[in-house]
Amino acid sequence: MAAEHDNSKIIMQALHSTQKLRESVNKTFTCLTDGVKSTNDADQAMDVKNFVTQLQINLCIVNDNFSELEKLSNNISKFNQGSSIGLTGLLSLDPVLDKTPLYQQILQSYKWSYKLKEHCGHASSLMSQYTMKRSSGITVKKRKMQPSPLAISPQVIEQMISTLNRQFMDIMVINKVPNTRNVYQVTLGRTFHAIVGLRRILIERVVIRGQHENISMDDRMVDMWAPSKYKVFQKITDHATSAMLHYHLPLRADICFRSFMTWLRSYQKLFSTPCRHCGQFLMDNLPPTWHDFRTLIPYHECCRQ
Repeated sequence: MAAEHDNSKIIMQALHSTQKLRESVNKTFTCLTDGVKSTNDADQAMDVKNFVTQLQINLCIVNDNFSELEKLSNNISKFNQGSSIGLTGLLSLDPVLDKTPLYQQILQSYKWSYKLKEHCGHASSLMSQYTMKRSSGITVKKRKMQPSPLAISPQVIEQMISTLNRQFMDIMVINKVPNTRNVYQVTLGRTFHAIVGLRRILIERVVIRGQHENISMDDRMVDMWAPSKYKVFQKITDHATSAMLHYHLPLRADICFRSFMTWLRSYQKLFSTPCRHCGQFLMDNLPPTWHDFRTLIPYHECCRQ
């Protein structure tokens, strides 16, 4: 950092010296342009002598300014930042850098990665000074490996879904989509239905659609990618994707699945519950589409805190 500060001071001095050099060169060329203007033969010899003397003085000033600028340029310290960016440096020769600023972006990324590497080196050296060693008299117990959520049998998944259906009664129904292995349709009363794609018990994809929207394509395959044509359900799909990531815990995937379904069940009164923050039912022609992941309280997207 100190070297960079010194370099900035030297560069400022070099810019000032460059201005002085330009002024002295301009003055020299002005002197040459004016020349000897005397027409009297008696004074012409004296004017020529004065002209040559003034020209010598101007050239000496130019030489001094150039020497000062060259000295300042040699004093700028050069940083050795490890390996060069190689052939990528040829991108700087592109004449249309304002349209394709690829070289500046690569150079900025290179500087950032170099600084990150430098900070990591300092952190590693500091942490190595405080190493914690186990005592030789302490026996280390082998940890019991947690079962993977991908090893859960389909029977366990079906049993858990049956339990959820009994728990939620007629408010929300979870049914497996026919001719599929891991796609379920969640019907929330008359509000909407959700298409949930599972990988064993882990949720991988959620799409919210209206009650009268189809879930299958023309070839009778389930459509997991096309969004709803209604903006309200598009918003809830985005929030459901965020909830899927929020409740993601691979080692306790069953609890995550129940938590997600409980959060989804909170939308049963989507169009009849006001926003907790503003008290309005509609904001920008949309109901409160965002429900808090912990308290399940509904908010408009612009009212969420």
